[in-house]
Amino acid sequence: MATPLSRLKSRHPYNQAAQEMLISIPEDLTTKAWLAAAWKQEWESAGQTRLHHYIRDPGADLIIRDVREIIAEVRRSVPTTPGQQGYQAPLIWTGGRGPPQFKISQEQLCFLRTCGFTGKQMAQIMGVSVRTLSRRLRQFNLRRAGTFSTCSDAALDDLIRETVAGNDRIGPESVRAQLRAQQINVQRSRVLSSMLRVNPAAAAARTMSQTLQRRAYRVSGPNSLWHIDGNHKLIRWRIVIHGAIDGYSRLVVFLRASDNNRSSTVMESFLSAVAKYGVPSRVKTDHGGENNSVCLMMNLFRGSNRGSALRGRSTHNQRIERLWGDLWRGMSNVYYELFNFLESEGIVDIDNEMHMAALHYVYLPRINRDLCGFIEQWNNHGLRTERHATPLQMFVRGCLERQGQTTTAMLSVFGGEGGAAEEGGAAEEGEGEDPAREGGAGAGEVHWPERVTVPSNQYRIGDAVLEQLNSTFDPLAGPRGDLGLDLIREVVSLLALP
Repeated sequence: MATPLSRLKSRHPYNQAAQEMLISIPEDLTTKAWLAAAWKQEWESAGQTRLHHYIRDPGADLIIRDVREIIAEVRRSVPTTPGQQGYQAPLIWTGGRGPPQFKISQEQLCFLRTCGFTGKQMAQIMGVSVRTLSRRLRQFNLRRAGTFSTCSDAALDDLIRETVAGNDRIGPESVRAQLRAQQINVQRSRVLSSMLRVNPAAAAARTMSQTLQRRAYRVSGPNSLWHIDGNHKLIRWRIVIHGAIDGYSRLVVFLRASDNNRSSTVMESFLSAVAKYGVPSRVKTDHGGENNSVCLMMNLFRGSNRGSALRGRSTHNQRIERLWGDLWRGMSNVYYELFNFLESEGIVDIDNEMHMAALHYVYLPRINRDLCGFIEQWNNHGLRTERHATPLQMFVRGCLERQGQTTTAMLSVFGGEGGAAEEGGAAEEGEGEDPAREGGAGAGEVHWPERVTVPSNQYRIGDAVLEQLNSTFDPLAGPRGDLGLDLIREVVSLLALP
């Protein structure tokens, strides 16, 4: 004889829970309601056998079917990222027993590892617990024991000699960042001891050097403001270095050396950086004519009445001016002293067009190679004022934390807009810049005069000679420490042949 349903209510709490769920579904599902629904699903799966042991009535099957339909509705209605602006790993239902799981892919974890994030930092970025992240690292076999390199002191000394390449101004933290960019992770103490062994006089000179006084700087987030400028330390030899840096994260977005100071050259580098990091909300430059194309593009793309292109004195362009000091200590001083040496030895004459063509043929590729190495070193070195977070980490984390914001910079990174920014969105970013005071220009005010003109080289290398040069010489060949002295002599001799 079947058990009456009235008696079943008191004997089986599952039936009472099913009856209560059949009454109504809450309109606003909270986390507590979602957990209760998941718990009832487990209860239903575990108690179905016991229920049919006591029930021999078709009404029980109907109740179970209705409860399953309600649970499916609850699953579809549960929000995965309620009220969050930053990135949150989404919840997915696997179809099996148990609560939903966070969707974390192996590609995401590998990318965060390449940026140098720790396990705790990765968990905070993904919005999960450290234990959950540790399980996923073990699942994808990404947990590695012995993070630091086990190379000997002699091998480390050789690596540091190759990295320093005769530059006595570069410090241990910069060297360690360059090694880290090459996937060689060495303890700070070992790098410091090695540099003392390799060149103790240079270490003493760096200790006695004067440090700069820091000033306050504030910008709302990544891609809110890029600082663009040109460096003229090598202009005596008709070489100009153009660069740009993100104001929030200090991420160097491009550095390039060229034999001219034209606006098209800066624009080409700017577009390559935009393709990699997205279009910034604003740029800040000086009044040089080499920035005309970038300012025109920003005014047309972002809008001309919101300060999309801020122009002012170079002394107010803090981030990029600070970078030039680090670039001088990191690499450009080497070429400055080298070119002066070539002049003093009579190897290169700056008034000889053929000599200048040979100098550019040999050293422009070398300078751009070293600039790429400097970018890798800078973007992976720890910032003392940011708890030793690297610029790359600050850029990635800053973007993920602001993913849900509707600011112009974040919409450019994650999609959602492709043209001129609205005035309201620009005001929300709060970059702390006054377009009128900083010289924000309208779309029609883009004809600023050229202030620094690099004379073009009048010597033209013929096609046959150029082919012979390319087949005979490789500007990037040889160790970095020899600085290409033999190569420049041979190239000058070849071009001097009748």
